[in-house]
Amino acid sequence: MEKYVSVAFAVLFFSKTMSAAPASTPLETVLLHSVRAAHFERIIDFGAGNENRPVRAALGLPARTVAHPPNINVAVLQLDREGRLVDRACVLLSRDYPEGLIVPLDADAGARSVRFLRWDGQRFDGGTFSREDGHALTTKGWSNSPPLTEAEDILPRRARAPYQFMAPYPASLFKSLVAFHVMRMIDGGRLALDTEYIYAVAGATPEPRKIRDWLDPMITVSDNHATSALLKMLHDRNEIELLNREFRDLNLGTLQINATRASDGLGWAPGQIHMTAFDAARLFWLIDGGPGVLWRGASGQPVTAALLSDPSREYLKKIFSEQGFNDVLTTANFPGAAHVRPGIPSRVAERWINSSNGHVVLDGQDFGVDIRPANAQAEVAFAHKTGLTFNYGSDAGIVTSLPGKPFRHYVIAFIGNLGFRYADEVFAERTRFPAFDPVGPVAYTQRIPMLGKSIDDAMIRLSAGLK
Repeated sequence: MEKYVSVAFAVLFFSKTMSAAPASTPLETVLLHSVRAAHFERIIDFGAGNENRPVRAALGLPARTVAHPPNINVAVLQLDREGRLVDRACVLLSRDYPEGLIVPLDADAGARSVRFLRWDGQRFDGGTFSREDGHALTTKGWSNSPPLTEAEDILPRRARAPYQFMAPYPASLFKSLVAFHVMRMIDGGRLALDTEYIYAVAGATPEPRKIRDWLDPMITVSDNHATSALLKMLHDRNEIELLNREFRDLNLGTLQINATRASDGLGWAPGQIHMTAFDAARLFWLIDGGPGVLWRGASGQPVTAALLSDPSREYLKKIFSEQGFNDVLTTANFPGAAHVRPGIPSRVAERWINSSNGHVVLDGQDFGVDIRPANAQAEVAFAHKTGLTFNYGSDAGIVTSLPGKPFRHYVIAFIGNLGFRYADEVFAERTRFPAFDPVGPVAYTQRIPMLGKSIDDAMIRLSAGLK
């Protein structure tokens, strides 16, 4: 028998959202329906802890159904062929809004009706737990014990906002912020793609590479070493605060990189690096480009595609379109594999396809499927960036229909606390992560690509007749 949202969840939902505005646009209706239909409350949880010793698995216990709905933030921008905005929608899912909440959106300031809170894993898990027998070591409340304070706000002066949402750590999706700012530095004449940067840290041999040779692996295979090098470069040049300031000025204030170390570019941490889905989607819209004023910044200034030069835009779109990890909103890396659901029907860059067997192999992970037939039938290009850790999963980018395929052009962003700690019911008896399988690793609940396909199918219908 299928597991349904508990009465407690339903009571909480009605108490929290009875004043929420109903869907007012076709896209809002579609997005809310798609989030609900994914039934994220049915996923299983291997337990708090960390990837080497999750509590339940360490005790030899199978995973169990999640105690609460996960925190998920999804946004979609529907665009016409030229990149003009047609419609937009943003939905929150959490234990506060277990049936999903359509976020009222401001044309310029975005989701300003939401008090976005820094991620606190102990608040989500309810405390900390013994790795010896699983008993609670400490307890912490969802919004009390201790009560929320302004120190937990991502943006100031939001304490009286009608809605609140603890924003999950974006994982490697934050690397898109680094890439964008590096290209802004290039457009400003402070850097060039062929500039050599030497990554020099204590105890290691200095490593010289051109900027382009740091950028490409950071995006296409999510290389952490390359990310650290570029973050250190930003620190060396006093660019980190400029990065954060520019996003604030662009009315993208929830996009932040804080508290990374100047000495080596490391120190990435939940609660310090932030992204929310609607701001992430607008950033990718800016990268995609479009005519006229896209929105207005914090001082009322027009935000236009001219913020990036055409060469910088094309370079960013190229590396995002050559993303190697296609296993979140799309599952193009292993279509038809066991326990894998179809997602956005995107094309995989040829550089990742083994010429002898058609498999995608990345960082020692063999996705185990000859994707060449499916790749030939792909319907869209997906220029995107994914993120994955033990606790968090994300994916965001630009979807564009391929020649001869049904038209759709949109930006999508998914950010949630659904890392490889969580999985689908089929894995419930396991005591090890399916993400660690040597062939065909399933690192994300397949309810995420199911959501991606539902949205993509709807975008075809909503985009019929668009010029």
